[in-house]
Amino acid sequence: MDKNWNLDKIIEVMRADGYYDRIMSGGPELDRVKTYLRIFAGEQQEERSQSLQFPNYPCFPGLSAEPFYSGSKPEGVKTLEAEFETIRDESLSVSKSSYLRYAPAKMSNDWYLYLLFHMGVDMSGISVACPKTQEILRSLPRLCVDYPWGDAALSLNVPDSHLQPHCSVDNLRMRCHLAIEIPDNCSIRVGSDTREWEQGKALLFDDSFEHEVWNRGSTDRIVMIVDFWHPELTDIEVRALSAGFRKAEVRKMFYSARIHTADNPESHLRYLEHEIAKQDSDPLILEYWD
Repeated sequence: MDKNWNLDKIIEVMRADGYYDRIMSGGPELDRVKTYLRIFAGEQQEERSQSLQFPNYPCFPGLSAEPFYSGSKPEGVKTLEAEFETIRDESLSVSKSSYLRYAPAKMSNDWYLYLLFHMGVDMSGISVACPKTQEILRSLPRLCVDYPWGDAALSLNVPDSHLQPHCSVDNLRMRCHLAIEIPDNCSIRVGSDTREWEQGKALLFDDSFEHEVWNRGSTDRIVMIVDFWHPELTDIEVRALSAGFRKAEVRKMFYSARIHTADNPESHLRYLEHEIAKQDSDPLILEYWD
């Protein structure tokens, strides 16, 4: 898998199966998406001015960028904090053996994920331990989990672990960390700003900026990752972007690579393959693809 997650191949599929032309023939409400795809295709130069912001994909044009979100707290994040006790109780009931264990090259020690939404798929058919949390998540406005690079998951870092500096794939999302269990001496750096989690509270950041995580404590650190759409994307842009990347032929280029560093991911891959194949009949995809 190349570092740009198959940009050329994605655009090739989008052109061949009608999505690219459908966007380009759209009205002015899709102008930023048109520019994004032209940059994707190498037809237009990307303009990027932020330091330490290096996503794999081009930056979507016209979106404000800051490492930690400083705007008003979104309604969905308020709901997560209000429902913290329910989420915490279910999260702590999940045994570590139910998590996927990762050992990516950028991790100095084990990292575990319990997937709730992954690659545009509701994982409740295989991740059955958090039904109330799943219900809460489905109710949240601007939740970014139909888009395959948006996730909701429990993230567990063991003691003496360090997820080293890296950037995510895009700047379309605002990542929320709801702090579930936070030992002393845990922190996250995004851009040039380092902060600590507070149990029951959410940290909001743009993971297209370089970021890294430490657990220097003596017990596991658990947060719930929840992705929301960037607040400056319009609803029509969200629909168009979701449709573009939900297509099975696009997703199959990268979904296995996202999970390949996990121990024994076979059951998750089978579930993802089955669900992704069914979703090509989604009206959202049929709206934008031939």
